[in-house]
Amino acid sequence: MVKSIVLITTGQPSCNPRIVKEANALTKAGYDVTMLYCFFIDWARREDKRLLKNVNWTYKLIGGSPLENKGTYFFTKLRFKICRILHSYLGNSFLLAERSQARCYDELLRAAKNIKADWYIGHNLGALPIAAVAAKYNRAKAGFDFEDYHRGEHDASAIAIINRNIFLEKKYLPLLEYCSTASDLITRTTKQNHPYFKGKIITIDNCFPLSQQVSFCKKKEGDNTLQLFWFSQTIGSNRGLEEVLDALIVMNDPTIHLTLVGRLDASIEQIINCKGGILLNNIHFKGIIPPDDLPDLASRMDVGLALETGFSENNSMALSNKIFTYLLAGNAIILSNTKMQMQFNAQYKVGEMYESGEIYRLIEKIQFYQHRENLNTQRKYNYDLARNELNWEKESDKLLEIIEF
Repeated sequence: MVKSIVLITTGQPSCNPRIVKEANALTKAGYDVTMLYCFFIDWARREDKRLLKNVNWTYKLIGGSPLENKGTYFFTKLRFKICRILHSYLGNSFLLAERSQARCYDELLRAAKNIKADWYIGHNLGALPIAAVAAKYNRAKAGFDFEDYHRGEHDASAIAIINRNIFLEKKYLPLLEYCSTASDLITRTTKQNHPYFKGKIITIDNCFPLSQQVSFCKKKEGDNTLQLFWFSQTIGSNRGLEEVLDALIVMNDPTIHLTLVGRLDASIEQIINCKGGILLNNIHFKGIIPPDDLPDLASRMDVGLALETGFSENNSMALSNKIFTYLLAGNAIILSNTKMQMQFNAQYKVGEMYESGEIYRLIEKIQFYQHRENLNTQRKYNYDLARNELNWEKESDKLLEIIEF
């Protein structure tokens, strides 16, 4: 009999490549997969439509959207707002923690309970209670994915939110069979936070499938440019981009180009326009592009930038999916010295590191890759590392091993 699995997220598929990769891997392994998701942000709606055309699993939008089931959408928005206000006064009782974490808590839970499955797996903290309760209701198994270290996403001033996150973890983790995380540091810290958890806690790196790896793009003879590359959903401040701009201004080298992918935030646009000066012609904006198209674009670049500033505990402990895109594409990498990036680079030697805020050290690393031999050696090494080791085919086996147990 085919096992059925329900994946639950409080966001949208195109905003979460990790849950999409998980759904694809489980479907390919022969499981009957249903994804329950919610509207979160308007720009992702078009990407959802494109992405969901080509999947082999079932998906359901829960809780409406500004265009679909509008009544439910605006009702849940109002309820969400009220619950958050009440939570600020009454704390985590009366399911206020759950309803303050997920706009569609009740609708998602009802939908999950109505699907008789063998496994319920939550993504995003708002989905943790839903997966746990639905599994208990249907006498099934539950799991959860810590793509982020939720306790460390906010500064100390957000004490009510931090307490809510801790409360949800302590209440619902005991009901799970396993937790997965997206970095070894998050795995280690989660084990420390929950020493009595009886299930498994494993790391599943945010790698990408080899089906997305294009042929290695060798740099053409006579091409003396250095193509730097960075992407995210939003091109915003506090992501290390300011340091790159400062470095490029100091270098004043017209052979260096910077390509940025994502939705351009007004704050960083103003910084770029002010700082860019004569280098504006060498800064290229590609807007939002489909995730499946990223490896092809990245393969035509030289150096991927992993510039996390460690602005929060989560940011310091996380391992960005940027790094795995760069590896898949055969980019050399320049990494800032967050805890997890330092640990990862010490293990795999994927690029050059610099101390966040040290502009002249960053310049040294850029200049290092201007030497063709350094660049070519690192690029080919990274491409082969993704092909042979750091890919989703290998990482997803860890998930399948647990599900099949």
